Amino acid sequence: MRLFLVLFVTIVGLSCANRGRSNVVKDLFRTYSQRVYNKEYDLVRLMYHDNAVTVEKGKRSYYGPDAIAKAIKMYHDDLGVSKTLNTNEQFIELSNDFVYYQSDYESELKDQNIRGTYWQIWKKSNDGPWKIIHDEFSIDKDDDN
Repeated sequence: MRLFLVLFVTIVGLSCANRGRSNVVKDLFRTYSQRVYNKEYDLVRLMYHDNAVTVEKGKRSYYGPDAIAKAIKMYHDDLGVSKTLNTNEQFIELSNDFVYYQSDYESELKDQNIRGTYWQIWKKSNDGPWKIIHDEFSIDKDDDN
């Protein structure tokens, strides 16, 4: 019984600790998403580490905050206004200094629908703020569009 109680307290403690830390990832991603969808590209740029890389799976990559912010703006300009639904979201603490976000997404665009996967790795910088060091996504167009 004593062993069960120790295991139970340990599991509950770890669960609560991870829940608090996963809230960090949720808050970071929420802020990031709001800035992207509000077209606040200068603020988006500040969320990326100086050596960050963004990869469109199988197609191209962008290095550094300036190139990444320009690419995000280009994608939004090219794709137009959309309604996006993120599903299967995962918010994971990899360590005290690294967190991970992953989701599937579907976007309804003016003339087509797209879907894909998206993930980010954030690193807590030495001077305090969390910065994106890597994000990767795929864009798959629906066959009926």
